[in-house]
Amino acid sequence: MSAYMVSQVTVTDKEKFQSYLAGTRTVSAKFGAKPVAIGTQPKILNGENDGHQMLFVIEFESMERLDAWHNSDDYKALVALRDEGSDQRMMAYEQWAMPSS
Repeated sequence: MSAYMVSQVTVTDKEKFQSYLAGTRTVSAKFGAKPVAIGTQPKILNGENDGHQMLFVIEFESMERLDAWHNSDDYKALVALRDEGSDQRMMAYEQWAMPSS
């Protein structure tokens, strides 16, 4: 079953964030990651804005592959760039099929 990494991002240092993105693309490709959606400038339809400016949704073939990516030494080497270049909230979700009515 597919799993999705969802990250809400506010960039705090453009250069460091760009370096993080470049590294993350390379590392995540090793784990079969596929970008599903990248969005900017949220339009709040319900609830309150948490302040983040960007959203990334990345698909992995399973939660195990997502965990393997997130726990890999290659990804851990990028965490300092992530933290220095952005404020992020990352979550992982397993795919869920809505019951038919």
